[in-house]
Parts: sequence; C-alpha cells; structure tokens
Amino acid sequence: MRKKLIVFIITGLCSMVLFSGCWDQRPIDQTGVVLQSGFELSPEHKLLLTITYPAIGAKEKDLDEIISVEADLVRKAGNEFKTTSSKVLGFGKVRHLFFSKDLAALGIHHIMEILERDPLHPPLSYVVVVDGSPKELLEKVETFTTKPRSSFYLNQLLENNINTAYAPDMKTYDFFIRYFAPGLDPITPLIKLEADGVRVLGSALFAGDKMVGAIDTQQTAYLLAMMGQFKNTDLFFNPITPEKTESLKKGLALSNVRCRRKIRVDMENGRPVADIALTFTGLLIEYRRDALDQPSVQEQIEEELAGQIKQACLEILRYTQEIGSDPLGIGDLVRAKFPAYWQRVDWRTAYRETTVKLSVKLNILQYDAIH
Repeated sequence: MRKKLIVFIITGLCSMVLFSGCWDQRPIDQTGVVLQSGFELSPEHKLLLTITYPAIGAKEKDLDEIISVEADLVRKAGNEFKTTSSKVLGFGKVRHLFFSKDLAALGIHHIMEILERDPLHPPLSYVVVVDGSPKELLEKVETFTTKPRSSFYLNQLLENNINTAYAPDMKTYDFFIRYFAPGLDPITPLIKLEADGVRVLGSALFAGDKMVGAIDTQQTAYLLAMMGQFKNTDLFFNPITPEKTESLKKGLALSNVRCRRKIRVDMENGRPVADIALTFTGLLIEYRRDALDQPSVQEQIEEELAGQIKQACLEILRYTQEIGSDPLGIGDLVRAKFPAYWQRVDWRTAYRETTVKLSVKLNILQYDAIH
C-alpha cells in the first residue's frame, strides 16, 4: 500500500512538471510576437503607433511585418492592430520602445503607464528616443539588405553602445524607478536614421517624463562616469601641446578606460553642495610625441587629460542644471540626508542653484609603442 502511494505521488508530481504551462498553446505560425513598438505624433496630432513582428510563413525569409495605426488611446490602437493583422498579437517579448523627440518633449508617462499596468508587457524593453520618425526608421531598416533582421540589428546596436558607455542602459523598469523617485531623472539612448544605417547620437535627458535636452556619445560616457555607471570604453582628447609638424593625426586616444566614483552631499550656508570625485585609469594607445618613457612627460599628460575630463564634466553638469534634469540623482541624496530642507524647497529650482564640486584624477597604466 505504501509503495502504491509513493508511485501515485511521484506520478502526480511528474504530471505537474510535464504538463504545467501547456494550457495556452498557440501555433507559432498563427502568432505575431511583437518585438518593437514605435510611438509618435501623426500630422493630425493623434498617436501614431507602429509595431513589428516576424512574418512567419511569408514568401521570403527573415522579413518583419510592420503595421501602423492612428488612435487617440494606446488601448484603442491595440484593438486597431487586430483588424489589420492576420496573427494573434502577443506583446510579451517587446524589445524596444521607440519614442519620437517631439512626443518625448511633451511627456511619455501617459503612454508608459499603460505598459506599466499591463502584466503581459515585459519590464526589460529598452526605452529609446528617435531623432525623427520611429515609423520611418522601422520601415527603412527593413530594407537594409546588409543588416540582420531589424529587431536583432537594433538590439545589437544598442547593446554594443551601452557596453562601451556611449549610451545609457535604460529599460522600462529603470525608467519607472527614475520617474517616480523624487530627485532622480531618466536618461535614454538617442538614435537617428541615416542613409546606410542607424546611428547612436548619445543620450536624451529628461526632467520627469519630458525630454529637455541631449548630449553626444563622449558626453554620455562622462555623464555615466558621474552617475557611477561607467563601463570599459575608449576616450579621445584634444592635443595637449601645439603640434611641431603638420600631421593628419591630432590628439590622443585612451583605451580600456575605467572609472571609480565617489559622491557625497553636504550643506553650506543653507544650500546643498555635491562633491564628486572621479578616478580614471586607462591605456594610452595613440599619440604623436617623443620621450613618453620619462616620468615628467607622463605626469604632464595625465594632468592635462584629467583637466580636459574635468572641463567636459563641468560643462555637462552646468547643462543639466540649466535644463533642469538631474540624472545623477543629487536630489535623491539630498532628500535622504536632509529631509527637512527637501520638504521646504522646490528641487527643480534648487537644483539649478546647487554647487557641484568636482575632482578628477587620471592614471595611465601603460604607454605603448606609439608613433
């Protein structure tokens, strides 16, 4: 009797494991797995939504089906998609959410909140701003015969630039965290369609859910360093001394650059003061100069480049204060450390007047054979 009971229990457990999740089976050729969604304003100032999904069963291989609809509501657009698609659409695998600059400037939380409340929508989709039309971008990328399928191409493009600190890693859940956290603003990748491909321009800066500014890829790397999210990358600099002879090569290049950040906030004369310390390390891989083996020359190069980094970072900080965007989360630190001060001020206004002190140190670990 005991053996029969054990066999019964084992059989039941195996059945639960083998058959769990099998209640919602769908033939893959009848399902449209949406991988990308684009949002922009139509000429009639309605929402223009575009989706792409693999065209399984199409006459040609590696094609995506692209559908665009105009609507006043995101949910209504979802129903409109059903009237033009022969597939049962599923939004659980969306990789990218593309927003036009014009729409991002007006605010995107009213769209994002629909995705936030949808349990089927993945929280790992990249949030990306497009300089131009997401619809045009998705349609044009589909015609690039030398590129992979659009969803793979754009995903690889974003990940490569994120891994080299030329674009921020901003997924849906990251955007919501930064949007809802007082004193912390989102920052997303900024891309643009060009004749032969898609280019990562840098980053779009937000104040709340509205895009208020943009920076290029090198500035993005410096901003990520101040945010504590810097990744191994290459940096390029202006010449530190006048060139003795004319040359096509001007400036310096550092490779395998890494950064450690320390940040703290204090109060001075009733106002917050942020103190940021950055320590960079890297390899000098391209530079036209003699006597690189001399310690005095090496020290001069490190000081000059550290000065260029500091100047660039200070310009970025001034710009973020001017446009009212706080991607570093200085306000979040002030709120945690000085809650009484936080309660009595409007941080958007106070942030513009906050003093930020910055120190930068650079250690070049290796001077290769450079000519």
